[in-house]
Amino acid sequence: DAQDVDVAVAAARRAYERTWSRLSGADRGKYLYRIARLVQERARELAVAESLDNGKPIKESRDVDIPLVAAWFFYYAGWADKLDFAGLGPNPRSLGVAAQVIPWNFPLLMLAWKIAPALAAGNTVVIKPAETTPLTALIFAEILQQADLPAGVVNIITGAGDTGALLVNHPDVNKVAFTGSTAVGREIARSTAGSGKKLTLELGGKAANIV
Repeated sequence: DAQDVDVAVAAARRAYERTWSRLSGADRGKYLYRIARLVQERARELAVAESLDNGKPIKESRDVDIPLVAAWFFYYAGWADKLDFAGLGPNPRSLGVAAQVIPWNFPLLMLAWKIAPALAAGNTVVIKPAETTPLTALIFAEILQQADLPAGVVNIITGAGDTGALLVNHPDVNKVAFTGSTAVGREIARSTAGSGKKLTLELGGKAANIV
């Protein structure tokens, strides 16, 4: 509900201002590396949970999804201390609090795609998994605790579309990243227009090709 969203965003803002934005890229990278290693250590558990939650074959979860999750965090662990030299301008700066909404088809992999680059760049996160597939996101919250990630850097809230709407429209969010339907993406674009929020939308389509 609205109170849960307020609490999560406030925690992310507090962590951003007091802790995460003050860390060096190298220190942020160490946390990302720890997360990657813990994903590897709990890979079998995560693969089983992903298949139970999502319905995909265990071979796909075990051999594709979970290894890619770990690889994604390893990759951005390496990038975290190099962003100052990546051609992003003379003084690249983090944005603040990132609101992220992900779909059901690749629950944990989509989570990694959203969270890892945001953390590497110095942002904090409030993420909402799909209401039908939240299980691996909740296990991932345990992994963050195991990694000793500072409180509030990543916040995971569950709920349906109305919860996502409350999150992306929250006034203390600086960045919105959404993967989902074109219709919802258009609504998010309308609702955030003129708000000053940075916006990334990955929407549905038929992947047409001209040969």
